[in-house]
Amino acid sequence: MRWYIEVILNNYINFQGRARRKEFWMFMLVHVLISIVLYFIAKIVLVVYLALTICPMVGVGIRRLHDSGKNGMWVLAANVPFLGFIYYYFMFLDSEPGTNIYGECPKESYMDKILKDELEPPAYSKPSSLSLDNVEFDLSNLNPDKLFKNETAVQILIIVTGLLSILLFSNK
Repeated sequence: MRWYIEVILNNYINFQGRARRKEFWMFMLVHVLISIVLYFIAKIVLVVYLALTICPMVGVGIRRLHDSGKNGMWVLAANVPFLGFIYYYFMFLDSEPGTNIYGECPKESYMDKILKDELEPPAYSKPSSLSLDNVEFDLSNLNPDKLFKNETAVQILIIVTGLLSILLFSNK
């Protein structure tokens, strides 16, 4: 939900820069779930919601294309038969490492920047005693993308499974 709110509030009409796969697919997941709920509540509310979210949806799509090194104009192919598959293929591509013509890689972690000497590593002081009473762990520097490499694939599998179950069981 954080990714959805981030796109809606901070990047409503932002077509510049780059967006990670996680940002795109989490936005799409929440968008599809809200659309399904609104479909069953009131179709006019769904139409209003879709009209209000067309800009952020196109924006996050363009920024995702930028992240994989593609031109944002490919977003026009999203709803064209057969070309739509190419668009969604681009959405699955990994980020271009480093900086490309669209900006800095949003996937780069704090540790990656330290290793490239862009940041100074945090100061480390050796504990004065062997007591474990005052041990603190700072987990804020961990990069979840390196820990869970196939998280996006799992999220997409969940979306597809959910949509298939809705389609299969809605006819009964």
